[in-house]
Amino acid sequence: MYQSFYKTDFAYILLQCNKNKLINISFLDSKPNFIKHRHPILNQALEELDLYFNKKLFKFNTPLLLDGSDFEIKVYKALIEIPYGQTKTYQEIASYINHPKAFRAVGNANAKNKFPIFIPCHRVVAKNHVGGYNGGLYIKKRLLQLEGSL
Repeated sequence: MYQSFYKTDFAYILLQCNKNKLINISFLDSKPNFIKHRHPILNQALEELDLYFNKKLFKFNTPLLLDGSDFEIKVYKALIEIPYGQTKTYQEIASYINHPKAFRAVGNANAKNKFPIFIPCHRVVAKNHVGGYNGGLYIKKRLLQLEGSL
């Protein structure tokens, strides 16, 4: 496994990959204590994060190792289709994937998302409020503000 990190003004983002694909992204409160690896997958992901945070990239192309149930994979593919600067509700995602009553399951799939930002689960909100976020509501709100949807 190779790993690196990206620093934003609100968090450090840990990126991990195998030989061929990104395998995990997570938010950290403080700078990690390891030496950054140089790897083509990590380099691509870091470059795309730079472009995203500078409002020049709206959809990621770094290869991801998607993992999960068939339902979770459907949810992740639906999330990737939410345009930059827009949001959808948990109910809208459930309907989009032909499981209209499974909005809580959509929330559970979002919580298991190993690729925040790249699979934009921050763009999924509740009907009357921002909803939850595995990285914390502060980070979700910052990402939505960056994209102009909050």
